Amino acid sequence: MASFFTYVNVGASDESETIHGISHVMEHLAFKGTSEVGTTDYKGEKKVLDRMENVHQQILAERDKLFPDQKRVETLQKELQDLEAQAAKFVVPNELDTVLKRNGAVGLNAGTSQDYTMYFYSLPSNKLELWASLEAARFVDPVFREFYKEIEVIKEERRMRTENSPIGKLLEEVESVSFKDHPYKSSVVGPMSNLNHISVADVRAYHRRNYTARNMVIGVTGDVTKEQLQRVAEKYFSGIREGMRNNPVVATETPQTGTKEVTLFEESQPWLIMGYHCPASSHRDYLKFELLNYILTNGRSSRLYKKLVIDEKSALAVASFVGYPGSKYPGLYLVLTIPGGGKTNADMEKVIFEEIEKLVKEPVSAEELLSAKNRLKQEKINTLSNNSGLLMELLSSEVLQGSWSKTFDTLEELEKITSEDIQTLVKGYLVKGNLTIGRIEKKEEVTK
Repeated sequence: MASFFTYVNVGASDESETIHGISHVMEHLAFKGTSEVGTTDYKGEKKVLDRMENVHQQILAERDKLFPDQKRVETLQKELQDLEAQAAKFVVPNELDTVLKRNGAVGLNAGTSQDYTMYFYSLPSNKLELWASLEAARFVDPVFREFYKEIEVIKEERRMRTENSPIGKLLEEVESVSFKDHPYKSSVVGPMSNLNHISVADVRAYHRRNYTARNMVIGVTGDVTKEQLQRVAEKYFSGIREGMRNNPVVATETPQTGTKEVTLFEESQPWLIMGYHCPASSHRDYLKFELLNYILTNGRSSRLYKKLVIDEKSALAVASFVGYPGSKYPGLYLVLTIPGGGKTNADMEKVIFEEIEKLVKEPVSAEELLSAKNRLKQEKINTLSNNSGLLMELLSSEVLQGSWSKTFDTLEELEKITSEDIQTLVKGYLVKGNLTIGRIEKKEEVTK
């Protein structure tokens, strides 16, 4: 088998405000095929698609008026629906997926983040040319068929993951409160208002600007040779426009001067999120935060997990993450807990603050530090020991830190971290002036 990953150096943080969510839309549409894949008659289909695009632009123009003609909007929407039905007759549903899976593809998927968009799957290594032809074609010659249908799928995804999910809603609020200047303040899926307004023309312009050779990195691992790769790259990928690599986001977040708080009242169990501003993954302190995860929450012997979940049974779960909602730029270090055993968010906050204060006052013991290092090291080794994990790390390092080779610096740098380094890290970053607290409180407790 061989694994194939394509990373595009564009994510939600690269979007302009009026099209937030478009990276995720493009990811969905990249599976809809080309002028040759996914259609029975592209010439006939294109005529209908062009008419649909024209009608949709008329709908948007009318809706954007201060006093829109609602009757005209309804008439145009009915016309668009009729055209959708006509276009559907030309579509071969999921043909790209079908062809790949028929040839042994596994793990076919994609993902959009604040920092990049990725596409990946594995195939038998003797299907290298099939991969190259299909992968290049969907980025050189994409057809954004079923656009309006897919927008509805994405809107439902937003409802399910955010609007109807208390924790999803809280995470989105924490992002918007924590970041005022940097585009990390906006979620990957984008607001519903944008999803109602993004057009095919928007996606076409976005694709042309971002899906270029200088803005993409492709990785292949498995039973293939360099010569084989070079041959298929020249044959198929030379059609991708050279373009320009995206410039980095220049906005920087103004330092906080006090704790920010956001509380949602939901018919839900309580949740607590504590988010501290932290550096980007290219910063020397980022790895220290990864190690701090293993000291505080990762594993049964970690401090907060052992105290809250095992010993006191006062929390149903506890976790921490570094680099939220992205790590190309400075993000957040999150500590999350779900109170249990009759305890409250306030109880959880108290314990977490106490544990942070202990780390400030007393360095981590040599034994505890070694245990955390060993567990983090094992996680890194496990990730690199399979094709997909190795490619993901290599390409992530290339996009987020400027070089794939940074992947192999981690273990050496990990060994150099001392207890005093962790103490300095906590003193510098885990302070209340650098903190945003997000809470979900039960609705019934408010009315009592």
